[in-house]
Amino acid sequence: MNINMILVTFLLLGQSAESDDSKNEIQFPAGTRVEVDGRFDGEVLEAVKLVREEDDDYLEIKGFVDAVYTDQSQMKVGPFTILIDEETDFDDSEDDEESHELDEIQIGWRVEIEGEFVSPLVFKAIEVEVETSPSERKIGLLELEGYVEAQEIDEDGVPILIIHGIPCRIGNSTEIPGGVFRKIAKPLYDRDERRPNSRRSYLDGRLGLAGRLYYEFEERNNLDLSDLDQADRTDKEWSISLQALWSIDEDRFIFGKGRSKSSTTDEDDEAVTLSEEDLGLEELYYFQRGIGGYPISLQIGRMDFDEGREWFYDSSLDAVRLIWEEGPYSVEASWSTFFGDPPVELKDRHQHILVGTYRPESKTQHSLYIIDVIQDREFDPELTVQLPNESPFFIGLQSHGRTMGGDLRWWADAAYVAGVSGFDEISAFGFDLKAARRFGDLWGKPYVFGGWAWGSGDDDPDDGTDNNFRQTGYQDNNSRYFGISSYRYLGVLLRPELSNMSILTLGAGFLPRENTSVDIAFHQYNQVEPADFLRRSRLKISPNGIDSELGTEIDLVIGLNDVFDQLDMEFEVGFFQPGDAFGTNPDSGWFSSIQFKYYF
Repeated sequence: MNINMILVTFLLLGQSAESDDSKNEIQFPAGTRVEVDGRFDGEVLEAVKLVREEDDDYLEIKGFVDAVYTDQSQMKVGPFTILIDEETDFDDSEDDEESHELDEIQIGWRVEIEGEFVSPLVFKAIEVEVETSPSERKIGLLELEGYVEAQEIDEDGVPILIIHGIPCRIGNSTEIPGGVFRKIAKPLYDRDERRPNSRRSYLDGRLGLAGRLYYEFEERNNLDLSDLDQADRTDKEWSISLQALWSIDEDRFIFGKGRSKSSTTDEDDEAVTLSEEDLGLEELYYFQRGIGGYPISLQIGRMDFDEGREWFYDSSLDAVRLIWEEGPYSVEASWSTFFGDPPVELKDRHQHILVGTYRPESKTQHSLYIIDVIQDREFDPELTVQLPNESPFFIGLQSHGRTMGGDLRWWADAAYVAGVSGFDEISAFGFDLKAARRFGDLWGKPYVFGGWAWGSGDDDPDDGTDNNFRQTGYQDNNSRYFGISSYRYLGVLLRPELSNMSILTLGAGFLPRENTSVDIAFHQYNQVEPADFLRRSRLKISPNGIDSELGTEIDLVIGLNDVFDQLDMEFEVGFFQPGDAFGTNPDSGWFSSIQFKYYF
């Protein structure tokens, strides 16, 4: 971080918090009585409206009758089993003198129930008001009135209120009369792995601390695809990460995260074991929302640039970032670079990023983005071969979402790349399309997934135009389908950059236990244009440039979360069977790793 960014940060910190009584900001801590109206998808209630209520002796459930069990004196409303006894008082909403009995209740009628819970999701009815002809605006709504039991943050950083044991998601479109429920800015470890908040709070909640211990053991066997040569490799890594969040007020905070890492690498073709000790700053930034009274947020410092599939970035960069957000729409603009010692291919780079996003409903978003990368390397006299500058300009779109009650998910990423690479112009295109279907009513909640990723190649390397697609250099291609663990979805062994490559993926998985998942994935790799190099992969051999069949890979990924409450484990195995592009009789390669993550 340079001196200018530090000065700007301290100037912002010195500003006094804006006092504006008209904002009427409302918080809903545990114990607050509220009414939340929304649509229940089987797991989460997507809140349409949230209202603070006065205390009352009884709790309330309002919704539509899904089933009636006269012989058991029960009926079903949403996820709740309603118990009826001889003391239950039935009333008609339109006629005070008319009363109903349980055997008269029909599916599709709307009921307003006062009562109390006798066990989770089992509600004893004391008074039931029946609407035989509910208004159309109420159709599909489930309304809960009671006390906030807990407040959480979901994987997207959106607040969740637990009411009647049901997670209620408070999104951008939730109507909150008299105030605004602001997103709580709680940076999380491994957001794509749904790590729950496991942090300690001090000083009345203004200071939050958390940490993670990490260990990984990794083996790469025969990645030169020849049994005759020694090319095996073993990597071990220990690290500890610590993070701190200092809340200045409702609109401002400072977040920092650092890591100490110790790693060793043993390679058969090296005479020594390589060891590395690294102490690094992963994030340190200042955040402020509501700039100038507008729905604009400012973030400045070293921060995490991350998106769902990590297709165009997942990296810590030094940046200034502005975010405008209004209802389901948001626009993010940033200038970023990397101060310090980045990888050699990212040295002397900075980029301008502009992302516009529309979120029509929960877990569904569509984005358009522009990423302008500018690289200006200085001449390095110590290098015999000077590395060329590469300044790609990306125009892309992204659509991620789910439907069928969350059981069908899709991911679509695509981009056109222009710019320059050395003395050549860039003109290339790539996309990655995937879908997954879960069968939640079957044992193990099995799921299947598949997709096709394609990045253009260059059929004439000497024509002055580079048609090889490339990603930004900040990507990880790391996510999950319906399982516990996220992993490299283009192959845990090959881990290719999507460049001059066609990748077909098919797979399946299941959850034998709620905190355990097993994924098996098959990948078929082909070059779009035969070439004697791969832009980036784990292999230690190049293709022959004549044949396009690179080979196939089979991956096994097993994930376990919350073992002994705070421990996550992941086991990966990859088997690569090379194709004709690696000669007549190439040998297969293996990869395996095991990871442990302990959160405190």
